[in-house]
Amino acid sequence: MTFRQLSLWSAVAASCLALTVLPATTARAQAEAPDSQTTVSATAAQVQPKVTRLLFAVPQTLDELKVSLSGLNPLLLRYTGDFGGGSQPGPGVPADQAIESMRQSVTAEYGVEPLVFLVVVDGEIPSARLSALAPALAETTVFDSDAATVEQLPLGTLEKAADATRDRETLLGRRAAVLAAVEASRQQPAAEQQTTAPGEEPASSAEEPTVPANIGKAWAPVSVEMQAYRYSASAKPRHFRHYMRWNSTTDLAAFGDDFGYEHNLSLYNYDLVDIFPRPYCADSAYTEFWAAWSTGFKWNAVDYGWNFPSSSVAYWDWDDTTDSCQKLDFSVGVGYPKKLTAGVTYNFWIHAEKGAKTSSPYALAGQKLSNDCNDAGMDPGSSCMGLNYTRPGSDTELMVNSSRNWHVPSCAEWVRGGSPTARANGTLGCPANS
Repeated sequence: MTFRQLSLWSAVAASCLALTVLPATTARAQAEAPDSQTTVSATAAQVQPKVTRLLFAVPQTLDELKVSLSGLNPLLLRYTGDFGGGSQPGPGVPADQAIESMRQSVTAEYGVEPLVFLVVVDGEIPSARLSALAPALAETTVFDSDAATVEQLPLGTLEKAADATRDRETLLGRRAAVLAAVEASRQQPAAEQQTTAPGEEPASSAEEPTVPANIGKAWAPVSVEMQAYRYSASAKPRHFRHYMRWNSTTDLAAFGDDFGYEHNLSLYNYDLVDIFPRPYCADSAYTEFWAAWSTGFKWNAVDYGWNFPSSSVAYWDWDDTTDSCQKLDFSVGVGYPKKLTAGVTYNFWIHAEKGAKTSSPYALAGQKLSNDCNDAGMDPGSSCMGLNYTRPGSDTELMVNSSRNWHVPSCAEWVRGGSPTARANGTLGCPANS
């Protein structure tokens, strides 16, 4: 959820428009209904597409999934443990193709394959197929395709899945390779060769005191680097990589209790029509940027991953409700940032589909937002974070303001208390386009 701020005008407009305009998935389903005279409400009820969520008690290898999901179309494959993330191939992609694309993305970033603990499949799965999967499954649930609850899991589910992943990695002899990959992922990028903000004493260890009062937002990372580049050999050729670091436990304690963190990269196209907010945008609001969400909403085609610890509960931020149609986000959140470790370089990456533009202006920001998921007894996720957007303590740190008119692909660095700097692709450690 990115800068969730629904004005009174937008709320009224959206309510009125909802009487006459259906979300894209429902509208497409209505158009495909055999009886064109059926009422809107009846049609939606009859053809509302379903998805099936499989939660595995025993996290699965990619080769195991190629067999068990054969003939199905996965919409989401998630993994966790010492590194986590997910792969979303988009609707209509066969399982073998989706799994091979996931293998390519994750191994390119970490050098090891993930174990998958959760799969969402398009449609309902025949009972015979479910019976074959039963020994490895913890739960099978069917949802409406557009239901936000598809991603919601009871508190503690993700940490149990992480423990089960580590146990299976050990049994498969993969544990040492995973730990080595995570350690390698924490190497400092160019921006962090100086991680001391202006006026701050250099930290000699992760537990040293940190930022004085005049630095401003103490909860923000002390340093950040963003990389955006084209990698044509990838099935999803628009690549983003982000690095961030908090220098001390005082940094992290500044989040206070019950707040999360989101790291937001927003692409802009000011030529797009922006009368009503999302989800009432034209399809172009997902494609007319340097990178694209091919289908909009939660089932867009994208791969992502991170080296945040499992206990911090990171998530892909897909919920764009009330965002401007001129802005498209590629963002990741952390439900419990106080569980991060000071002095560690964290990173996340996103591989997205090619958009219609050769470049896009962008903004980069960090956001401290209310963790409202635990109020509902759920692990943090995009659909329930930041609902209480006026909660005291909520805050935003603008790292690269959109008014600078900087464009991706390119790289940027930011140190707390200072101004950002930009680098062109292929220079000073910024990945070249290919």
